[in-house]
Amino acid sequence: MTSPIADLAHRLRPLVFRLYHQVRRQTPQLTLTLTQGSVLSELVNGGPRRMSALAEFERVKLPSMTDVVSRLERLGLATRAPDPADRRAVLVDVTDEGRRFYAEMVAAREEFLRDRLILMDDADRAAIEAALPALAKLLVDTKKEELISDER
Repeated sequence: MTSPIADLAHRLRPLVFRLYHQVRRQTPQLTLTLTQGSVLSELVNGGPRRMSALAEFERVKLPSMTDVVSRLERLGLATRAPDPADRRAVLVDVTDEGRRFYAEMVAAREEFLRDRLILMDDADRAAIEAALPALAKLLVDTKKEELISDER
């Protein structure tokens, strides 16, 4: 017999995954991997980052991050340059095109969710709104007491 918490986790995981997957599929965008989208989000929301910091953030090796950033550069969404504080390090930043693309992607995803929320009755929308603070707590790493943020 499973515990109530294990059962809740078992039911929540596929629901959250399917919702996110559907939101991603239903919004027009360039084809970005989850990591590319995450890096773009980090650059838009957090400012320029060293290549090594991005690799650490995404928990990938530096050569993998180099590939991710190269793809974003080819798409015109990011640039890289020597870090003025340490010319040996590379600083990655989002381009104006990257900011525009990101804003359009977020707007499209929010529109998709709005369209779905409109179809619900007031009680269902209220239940979702009431659940938001608890769902947000799922993003807090209690070991580090920091928010695990992302807008992919």
